[in-house]
Amino acid sequence: MGGFHISAVRIMNRLKYWQKFVLIGTLFLLPIVQTEYLLFSGIDKEIRFAKNERMGIEYANHIRNLLEALQQHRGIVNAFLSGDASFQEMIVRQQNEIEHSIITIDKVDRELDRQFHTTVHWSSIKRKWVQLKQNLQRLQPQESFGLHSELIQESYQLHTSIVSNLLALIGTIKDASGLRIDPDHDSYYLMDVIIGKLPSVMETVGQTRGIGVGVAARRAITEEERTQLLILSGMIRTFMKDLADMPVVFENTGLQDDLHTHIRETAAETNAFLDELNEQIIHAANITISPSEFFERATKVIDSGFRLYDAESPVLDRLLQQRIHHLQAKKQYIALFSCLIILLLLYLFVTFHISVLQTVLALKKAAVRIVGGDLTTRVDIDSKDELGHVSIAFNKMIEAFDSMIAERARHEKQIEQLAFFDALTGLPNRVLFNERLEHALAAAEKNNHMLAVMFLDLDRFKHINDTLGHEAGDVLLKTVADRLTRCLRHDDLVSRMGGDEFMLFIPGIKSIGEVRVAAESIIGRFAEPIVVNGHELVVSVSIGISLYPFDGNSRDGLIKSADMAMYKAKGEGRNTFRIYDSSLHAMSTERLRLEVNLRRALERGEFTIYYQPRIGLTGGTIAAMEALVRWQHPESGLVSPAEFIPLAEEIGLIVPLGEWILETACRQNKRWQDDGMDPFRISVNISAVQFHRDEFVKVVQRALQEASLEPQWLELELTESIVMNNAAKTIMKLRELKEAGVHISIDDFGTGFSSLSYLKYFPIDTLKIDRSFLQDVPDSPKDIAIIKTIIALARRLHLNVVAEGVESREQFLFLAARKCSEGQGYFFSRPMPASEAEQWIRDSSAEWCSKFYIP
Repeated sequence: MGGFHISAVRIMNRLKYWQKFVLIGTLFLLPIVQTEYLLFSGIDKEIRFAKNERMGIEYANHIRNLLEALQQHRGIVNAFLSGDASFQEMIVRQQNEIEHSIITIDKVDRELDRQFHTTVHWSSIKRKWVQLKQNLQRLQPQESFGLHSELIQESYQLHTSIVSNLLALIGTIKDASGLRIDPDHDSYYLMDVIIGKLPSVMETVGQTRGIGVGVAARRAITEEERTQLLILSGMIRTFMKDLADMPVVFENTGLQDDLHTHIRETAAETNAFLDELNEQIIHAANITISPSEFFERATKVIDSGFRLYDAESPVLDRLLQQRIHHLQAKKQYIALFSCLIILLLLYLFVTFHISVLQTVLALKKAAVRIVGGDLTTRVDIDSKDELGHVSIAFNKMIEAFDSMIAERARHEKQIEQLAFFDALTGLPNRVLFNERLEHALAAAEKNNHMLAVMFLDLDRFKHINDTLGHEAGDVLLKTVADRLTRCLRHDDLVSRMGGDEFMLFIPGIKSIGEVRVAAESIIGRFAEPIVVNGHELVVSVSIGISLYPFDGNSRDGLIKSADMAMYKAKGEGRNTFRIYDSSLHAMSTERLRLEVNLRRALERGEFTIYYQPRIGLTGGTIAAMEALVRWQHPESGLVSPAEFIPLAEEIGLIVPLGEWILETACRQNKRWQDDGMDPFRISVNISAVQFHRDEFVKVVQRALQEASLEPQWLELELTESIVMNNAAKTIMKLRELKEAGVHISIDDFGTGFSSLSYLKYFPIDTLKIDRSFLQDVPDSPKDIAIIKTIIALARRLHLNVVAEGVESREQFLFLAARKCSEGQGYFFSRPMPASEAEQWIRDSSAEWCSKFYIP
């Protein structure tokens, strides 16, 4: 015994104080924890049992709703198919109610199938319901009963089969949820009445209703139906007698009285209904009761039964809740008592630990945390001795270190922000982007992964900057940066390269399709309007994409390839993306050459004006000549405007080029008038950049003045998108031109904003119907309708109408018959240089006047 005592002392001497108390506390806690576990396990089992019963009752309640709806549907359908069409609307409403109940039970079944395993049964019921709906679609009322009797019987049997399956499903739920073996006396017998017996009684009444409404609808009863009704009524009387005479004695007398009262009321109402059934249906010489009246009386009995169900189901649920609450309270009491004992032991341990080791352990922990880099650590010791003074000095030293390091970190962060991030948007700048891209490329090469580089450019950003100002442009750039950031994954990086250009790379991609999805997501994000200083802007982006390792192995190569792909996206209409291919290199070189030549073309006089006549379709005269610019390149020949006009707008050359076109066209028209030709208007196309410049009106007035041309002989053509941008400013500018005598026309009408409101507010003289509407005339009824509508609209608004793209005599005759004002197209003449146009007017005017004039 002495040796054992000495051994125990040696073991305790080798342990620290906290280890000793942990050992002793553990030995005390083990039996307490074990006892508590056994008690908790038993209580939890009872709680789970009661909760399963509640879930079973909930499931059964949903089935009860479907059961009632199906029973009503059976009676309504039987009456409808037996010839009473007044039930048709009720069928639709009832089917909607059934579908709603099925959706609800579907959800409950998915949640509870693991506990009750009812999905197979429930799926079978749903299939039968679908079959029933399909059968009903073939049937119509007011037809031969002989033709329908077999199908009516099939519908009735299928209804009854579904209801029977629902009752069987309730039985399955009772078994799976433990409702049949509930240990509580009151809840067991209450379950037996409202869930076990009552639905069966109501189903029998429902079958009686289904047969009875059919008999009432036909005003005749077959022997088979009479036999069925006799059997069913006998079953109902037996069921109700058994319920009314139930000898069970409840422990809760109030519950027993309430249940028996409801049962007696239901039984009395049911017996009265059965008496009427015998008198007016089964044994009646002449059936005079209407199907709706019989349906209503039977439904009243069924409703009475379900009211009993609905009244007592919450009582049953309340009994189960009370049991669960009682068990939970019992569990809490046990837990509270156990916790008190455990807390008492812990309190004794902690008190001793604090009294002996607090000061030393606090200093030790603080020192360890500081060594680990945590300078927020402070020592808080409520002591007046020397260790208390040491802790105060220790805290002051740490505060000094913390202040120095924080100041240094702030300076380093500021330097890094200036060196690697864009000052306006906060995005990484070119330097940081290049550095991160180098790292990403190295990782992609090591892991044999693909990597995508995207070059993004805002479309027409310069126009927004020029129109709304640089402050609005800065706000727009910040919003763009925010939207791009929200499009990225964790490993992606977006950078502002300068101006309206952004770069981003996407590492670790698995397919080109993944890159396409990312690009489409970015473009889609910019479809949402951006509000800048009260202006709602819809900004689009053009994106160029290059892929590692296919389009380059270096940082600069990938960026260059993405840049070329971006310009291809801009050239193909903007607001899209393009992936680099080898042909873009040649295209980029060609574009650069074209840009250089375009800048020199105006200085070298390589531009020329072609003129295309507009013919008055009712008078056979020249109404106007449209001035169309062409570029006569010394090496490439005639360059299409579709190639150089967008480039001229992009590089800012459209303004001087547009002014040259305006001045040249005015001088040419004045020259034709001085040569004795009948005066007509000269029509000049105006670009958006040109029109929105503040000095545009003065430019027009100067061109007229220098050419000595009357303003009435000048017509300016604007697109819908031009006039709809900043409508208030546009109206002021158009009115100023109109007051000066200049004509205004809307070009390509119907292809832009197509907002008819501006026709009311803007001072417009002419609408030009776009050639796309005329190209299929007279073969396209839709295009004919559109053109007729535009002509009628213009005539109502006292506007001139010009049809573009007239290329056949049939189109000419169609327009003339609809009293279109003017026509323009290859049918009359192709665009011609000034000299040819003049000769064409002089030599051919009499001939085509007689050819095209329609009185």
